[in-house]
Amino acid sequence: MYVRLGLANPKEGMADDALNYFRDVAIPVYDQVSGLLATGACLNNEGQVMAWTMWANNEAKESAMKEFQQNLAGLADFLNEPPTILEGPMVAAQQYIMVPKDGGESFFARFVVGGHMQENKTYDDATNFMKDTVYPAYENVDGIYATAACKVNENTGFSFNFWTSHDAAHAASDVITEVVKDAVANLLKEPPKELTGECQVWKNYVDFPVGKL
Repeated sequence: MYVRLGLANPKEGMADDALNYFRDVAIPVYDQVSGLLATGACLNNEGQVMAWTMWANNEAKESAMKEFQQNLAGLADFLNEPPTILEGPMVAAQQYIMVPKDGGESFFARFVVGGHMQENKTYDDATNFMKDTVYPAYENVDGIYATAACKVNENTGFSFNFWTSHDAAHAASDVITEVVKDAVANLLKEPPKELTGECQVWKNYVDFPVGKL
């Protein structure tokens, strides 16, 4: 799988307009492409519009660049500048609760970005850390839908986890804090940035069954 994450600052008073555009215009445009597994957007804790698409592979994403550009052109009316894009292959993932294609409830999204790798460490080490330490740590936590990691290049990447609610993520704060502390001590040069938000604008194109990548 392949994930593309966009972060942008909305014009004053236009955050809701940007999200409405994503729901009413961008998602219907994406409905026309193949290989798209899921998409979503929300306003994050730094006031940014945070949007993502999840694809079967990079080739499917590349084949939809015309639709990307069409949606970006429309969103430009609501944004101060073009979005910052982070993207890469999903190198590790675990689904804890099955999410059907037609599921419609809102959820809490948490993306973790930045925190470049320590000297002599690569994102392959981070991938192993995710598989061996992070994902097992969440197995006995209530309210987590899924978590995954994506490799941007040899030294950077981003991860994300989706929760049934903000309260569920908050209840797991001790586990999250311990995981981040462990990552900073053993892998990262500095603490990563956590971008979170309540996602009410999203669509799945496939079922996401319980299991590991």
